[in-house]
Amino acid sequence: MRIASIDSFGNEHVAIVRVRTDEGAEGWGQVAPFHADVTAQVLHRQIAPHALGRDALDIESLVDDIPEREHKFHGSHLFRALAGLETALWDLRGKLEGKSVCQLLGGRPRALRAYESSMRRDITPGGRGGTTRRPPGAKRTRRVQGADREGVRPR
Repeated sequence: MRIASIDSFGNEHVAIVRVRTDEGAEGWGQVAPFHADVTAQVLHRQIAPHALGRDALDIESLVDDIPEREHKFHGSHLFRALAGLETALWDLRGKLEGKSVCQLLGGRPRALRAYESSMRRDITPGGRGGTTRRPPGAKRTRRVQGADREGVRPR
């Protein structure tokens, strides 16, 4: 089963990755959310050429091989893009085997503590620039405090 296509859908904040095989199976993943539009370009220019035509179930080999082939283009965007491909391939494999990704990795599904971050770096506890106005994430923080999350980091 070979990787036939790698697509991405998103904007500057989020990008979803779809991998399709030559047999019609597909899996979905996500690149890291910071500069997701840039990461999607890296996915198509630096990751996809090395992944297309390869065995979709040999995830470990792909994840090891691609950074070696892109040794001159190292850094966070390469690994953020690779993570989008890898999560899509694990999703594909889980669907084919009828298992959760957790089970594929040797674990068992259970309750999970969640943590949320806005990924914003221009927010301070007193607001932008140290002012005393409410930070932009304050309304969201109040909204999610009652949800099943351990905490919210506003910046």
